[in-house]
Parts: sequence; C-alpha cells; structure tokens
Amino acid sequence: MGWLATCLQVNTAVFHLACRPACLQKAAFSPVLLMPSKPKRALRQLSSLLSHGVILGLLTGGTLMSSTQPAHSSSADIGGSSALPSEGSNAPVFLSTSVNGNVDEDLILFVERDGQLYLPRESALQLQFSREYLQGLSEATPLSDYPEVGYDYDRSLQRISISAPFSILSLSTTAVGGRSSVRAVASASPGLLLNYDLYSSYTSQDDIGLSGFTELRAFNNFGLVSSSHLFQGTRAGNARRWERTTVRMDTVLEHSLQDEQLTFRLGDTLTNGLPWSRRTRIGGFQVSRNFALQPYQTTAPLPAYFGTAALPSAVELYIDGIQQYTGQVPAGPFQLSALPTINGAGQAQVVLTDALGRRTSVDFPFYSSNRLLREGLTDWSFETGYVRANYGYQSFDYSHDPMASATIRHGFSNYFTAESHVEGIKGVVAGGVGAIFNIGTIGTVSGSWAQSLAQGQKGKQFTVGYELQRGPFGLGANVQRGSRQYRDVASGYGGVPVVRSDSAYLGLDTGGFGSISVNYAHLQQADQPRYRFGGVSWSRSFDRGLTLNISANQNLDERSDRSVYLNLVFNWDKGVSAYSSAVQSKGSRTYSAGANRSARNQDEWNWNVQAQSSEAQPASASGQASRRFQYLDFNAGANSAGTDQNVYAGASGSIVAMDGGVFASRKVYDGFAVVSTSGIPAVPVKSQNQLIGNTNSRGQLLVPSLQPYQHNKISIDPTSLPVDMRIKAVNLDVVPRNASGVSVKFAIDRVRAASLILRTSDDQAVPMGAQVYLNDSTEPAGWVGYDGRVYLEDLDIENRLAVHDADTKCTVQFSYRAELDTLPEIGPLVCV
Repeated sequence: MGWLATCLQVNTAVFHLACRPACLQKAAFSPVLLMPSKPKRALRQLSSLLSHGVILGLLTGGTLMSSTQPAHSSSADIGGSSALPSEGSNAPVFLSTSVNGNVDEDLILFVERDGQLYLPRESALQLQFSREYLQGLSEATPLSDYPEVGYDYDRSLQRISISAPFSILSLSTTAVGGRSSVRAVASASPGLLLNYDLYSSYTSQDDIGLSGFTELRAFNNFGLVSSSHLFQGTRAGNARRWERTTVRMDTVLEHSLQDEQLTFRLGDTLTNGLPWSRRTRIGGFQVSRNFALQPYQTTAPLPAYFGTAALPSAVELYIDGIQQYTGQVPAGPFQLSALPTINGAGQAQVVLTDALGRRTSVDFPFYSSNRLLREGLTDWSFETGYVRANYGYQSFDYSHDPMASATIRHGFSNYFTAESHVEGIKGVVAGGVGAIFNIGTIGTVSGSWAQSLAQGQKGKQFTVGYELQRGPFGLGANVQRGSRQYRDVASGYGGVPVVRSDSAYLGLDTGGFGSISVNYAHLQQADQPRYRFGGVSWSRSFDRGLTLNISANQNLDERSDRSVYLNLVFNWDKGVSAYSSAVQSKGSRTYSAGANRSARNQDEWNWNVQAQSSEAQPASASGQASRRFQYLDFNAGANSAGTDQNVYAGASGSIVAMDGGVFASRKVYDGFAVVSTSGIPAVPVKSQNQLIGNTNSRGQLLVPSLQPYQHNKISIDPTSLPVDMRIKAVNLDVVPRNASGVSVKFAIDRVRAASLILRTSDDQAVPMGAQVYLNDSTEPAGWVGYDGRVYLEDLDIENRLAVHDADTKCTVQFSYRAELDTLPEIGPLVCV
C-alpha cells in the first residue's frame, strides 16, 4: 500500500472527507467516526462517496486529489504530492462549499480533471444556480469558464468559495422577524374551582344588604363546565323578614381544539358580531375560530421590509427608534417582518452589518391596524339557540323561537379585509357585508352595507369610517345610517334600532404645551329624541408630579346643558396622590377633594378618602381601604351624604380542589397551577421569577394568574432544601388551558449519600481524579476531588469501595448510617 495522505472523518453534521497535511502518516488507513447529528444526510453522502469509488480507492491505496490548481485560483500552492491522478483522469472531489458567503451544509461533489474543476449538474442545482443559466452550459464546461462566476479554491482545507451575481442564482427569500410559529401545547388536570365575590352593607336606617356572586368550574384536559349565580338578601330596618333572590347567570360547557384553533360552547353565550352589528345573548350552541388558542401567532398584518444582503449579515430592526428585532440573514433576498408596538403610523429602520463590518440602513414608513387580518387568514363563528331575556333578573327566560347567526372575516391581502354577518329568527332576517382598507400610511377606511326583512318590511343600514394615528396625532370619524324599518334579532328583545350615529375625534400631543382633543357625537334611535354633544379637553403634566386637566362638554340641542371640568392631580412618592376638582354643570357647581395610596407591595394597604360639596346636593364624604392577601382580596369602607350613612365590606377569592388537596387563593380568572414538591414542605415557589409563596405541610402550593396557552416559567428555590435531597429540575415550563389548572410536579428524592475522606496506606490523600466503584458496580460512582474527598450516593448499610488510578488500586470498606437532613462525613478511611 502506498503513502496514504487522506483522513476520513464523520463530524457532527455530515460525513466529511478532507485531505490535510496533519493526516499524512506512513501507516494503514484508519477512519475516525463520530456520531453525526443528521444521520440521514450523512448516510446519503456516504452513499455518494461509495458510488464514486472514493472510499474504495482510499482503502485500496488509490489517490483522491490532484495537487495542481487552476491558474486563476487565489489559494496558496500547497506543494506536490506523490498521490496524484494521472493526466487526463477524473478525480471526484467532495468540497466544503460556500456561495457568496453562504456555506452549504452538505459536502458538494466536484470533478477535477487536467487541473480544472468541473461541476456536475446535480451539484450546480444544489448550489442554487438557476436552470435558465445552466441551460447555456454543458457539464464539460470547467468552473473557470462559467460567465460572471469567480472562485477561490483552498486544496489544503478542501474548501471552495464561489462568488456569483444573484441574477444567475435561484435563491428563496429568507423570512426573519415576526412571531415564532411554534405553538405551546396546553394541558389541564382534573379539578374543581369556586370563585366568589361577597359584599355586605349596613345603613344608618338599620338596612342590611348581603350579596354574593359565585362561579363554579369543573375542568380536565377535555374542557370545562362552569356555572355562575347571583345571590342577594336584604332586610329593611323596620322589617322582620329577609327578602332573598337567587338568579342563575351563565351555564356553559366549553371544549377547544388547539391545533385547529376551534372552540365549541354549549349553553349560555354571546353571539359574535362586527362593529356594525349587535351581539345577542343566547342559550344554545356556538362554534368559532379562536386565535387565542395559539397566542404566539400574529393575526394582524406585519409591516415587512424586502431587501437583499450581498454577504451573510446581521440585521436589526428599529421602530420609532426602539429596537424590535436582531438576528442573522444569509446572502440573498430576505423579508423582515416587524412586530409593531404601536397601532397606527410609524417609522421603521433596518440596519444591515455584513461580514466585512460594513453598515447600511434603510428607513421606511408603515401603518399597523388591529382591525385588519393577515393575508390568507380567516376568522369565523356560527351560533344557534334561543335568545335570553331579562338577563340578571330571571334564570330561565328564553325565547320560544330559535335564532341563528354567522360571521366571517377574511384577509384577502395585508391591505384589504372583507367581512360579512347574517342572523335571523322567526319573522326577521338581517345580513350585510363590510370591508376595511389600509390606504398606505394615511390611515384605514371601513364601510358596510346591511339589509333586513322583518314582517314583510325591508330595511337598510350602512356605515363609513376613517381612522388615522400618526405619532402624537390622531384622527377618526364614523357615520352610521339606518332606516326606521331596519331590524335585527336584538330589536325584538329591547334593543332599539339606531337611525343615526355619528362620531368624530381629533387629538394632538404637543409635548411641552400638553395634549388637546376635540370630539363630537350624534345619536338618534328609532322613536327616541336625538342627542348631540361636542367636547374639548386639554391636559398637561408639570414638574414635581403635577397634572392639570380642563374639559368642557356642550349639548348642541340645548344651550343651557353645558359642563366644565377642572381637575388638579398631585403625585408624590410611595404611591400617594391627591386631587381636587371643580365642576360647573347646568348652573350648579360641585367641588371635590381627595387623596389615595396605591400599594407597591402585596402586603401593604391601599386607601382613598374623598369629600364633596355641591350646590344641588348635600355634602358627602367617603373612605375605603383594601388589601391583597395570599388567600383573598379584602375591602371595606364608609359613606356619608347628608343624614344618610352606610358602611360596607367585601371579599373575593377562590377555593380549588385538585391533586388531592383543597387550596384557598385570590380570585382565579385565567389559568393556574398546583405545584407539588414531592411532599417537602416550606419550599419557595416562583412564577416568572416572582415569589408566590412556600409549599404547605403536604408540599403543595397553588400558583394563580398563569397565561393560558402560553409558556409560564415556574421554579423552586433549591437552597432551602436539606442537603440530602436530589432535584431533577428546578425550572419547569407550564402551559395551562383557559380557566383551568395544571398539575406541576418537581421530582425531589431523599438520597442515601455521604462525603468520604480517603487516604493511602502511607497516610497521603488519594490522588485527585481517581475513579471509585461502589459495591462491585462496573460503572464509576464518582471521582476523587481535592484532599481525597469523594461524594457518593445510593449507599447501603455496609459498603465496599474500589479506587482505580494510574498509580493506585485499592479498596476500603465502611458502614453508613443515614442522618435526616444532613450529609454525613465519613473518614479519614485508609484505602489498601
């Protein structure tokens, strides 16, 4: 076998074939194999190597590379080799290849012949040369004759760098920025929850009032069932009997399919609608698209920038001067989508820094609106059931005739969203279409047209709206017109049709001169008088926490109906503020003053006091205090107006039954978790790095206020655990379902462990790094550290330890007695 100047190595990404001087050795060929991280790709490359006879040639003493280089290559000459292909022979060469700085993950097959490199057609397509460009070239064309293409070939590293204009390449657009499309998989554990709000009052006339609102939920991974009730009891001062009422509010079964973003509701619900339609409370069935099931996706169009990077570059995005994104893009076209932090017009800046350190920046304006849907996205819902009347007063007052409604919205482009709504009940059918347009950076325009047929009479309704928000400037106007014959489902259950509704506003923040706004409203319902109001307001913040607000409202149909407000607010340290105000309304003046404190920590009290004097009413005063405790929220207060006084108190919270325990907590609105620390009590638990509390005597704690369908970080503090505890993880990612709880278990085990001090027979510390084997195990139990110390786990009452080192082989026997919450130190022990 001749000299072998080749090393074959399987690296962590691909099978890599390299010819390096360091590998030159007069010895048999010996491949070095490491586990590839992409085994399928590695196997494909190995197959390609075998198909071209490369490995076979190596193993039989053949040659791989020619030492000659193309005359135009800028690589340094490596020198001759005794293993070269003969003149005119074809030598397959697998090279690490980059095109315009983009390194291909695979090794690319080239052919070297007569000092020239040739690119097989399959390899050229893999390097993303366009088919149109390759049609004018044959595979017999050397790479040096490719028009507009240059390359730098380094034979010593088996690497080639190719430069080519983007016009001859077929590159896909790299999309960066925006929200990740990876969703969080939510779950729920079986449990029960009771939310409650309790309120009591007592007046100077001996009137007593008691009321409560409760919501009972049962939930598991399938969904949830909830039912809410309102309880009231009153007793007049001169009465002996209580008057009691109980009203069922809502009862609903809810099930969601997270992957499909669908939610099904059976029971009491509200129909969906559009800005130009009215929602109706029904008892029935609803199915709807629910984007909240995947909150990490973006439903509104994202401002996007399309550009081209000549080299691999770092890209940064700034919106109104605030950095929103930073990342990397390869050479070629890219699309950068922004996540705007504003609703309205803004200014974006994209900064590119290429591999050579050159910086370029591009500014572009954009307009963002939450009313628009992203291109291709559809939002819809369908409901059917019976209209509920006298909600809050009657428990089971439903209509005799069923109704149905459907709503759909679709983003046909990032600038145009169409919508439609239709609903009907016996004797009434109504429906219409609408659209929202984005007109560049000058705002959004919306419009709708609807018709109805009720008891043989046709009605119509249309709306037109415009909205612009550009930095400190805001402008908007909406117009709605409807005929007196226009009806919808709500019209038959107390909802009076709107004949005319106009509104407009103009706002400007001038900075040092304060903020100014002007508004106008006109409302007229069928068979009702019209209402027209205009208003203007101004506010400004001064030094030392002083804010001044002045506003005025005028009834445009009644000149004497005018209100003027003056409000002065003082903000001090520690959350304390005070205010005073004066109001002139319909010829009467009212003066008020008050102070309040907002607690910065949960263990502090909030309070506020207020006094009021009016020309039209008796003087009044009030005071209230509230505090958030770990298990509930509490508030109490007193009011006085003339000869009438009353005091009141209230509390709200939750009781949860889950994971074999019962827990009290502040009111739970969204998701929550019950944390278990394997029965270990008094372990501190944090949510999003904020301390929630310590586990109870059973090693459990309820953690409220988790975001449903989102990642929530829950962690424990291991420093409070005894030293003989072993923790599998101190941080867990929790994703609960909506209004449901999830069980979170931290695996904590008590270990039979000790620290040993080992000495040799000549009373020296056993050398550091020596391996130790416990009780005849073939696996090392640990390594000796400084001063002959070694930490061991899973000890028996009697133990045998073998110590292996390059210079030491000895054994030692010792006894172990477990000591609760401590780590025993055994030794010194002589190893012989």
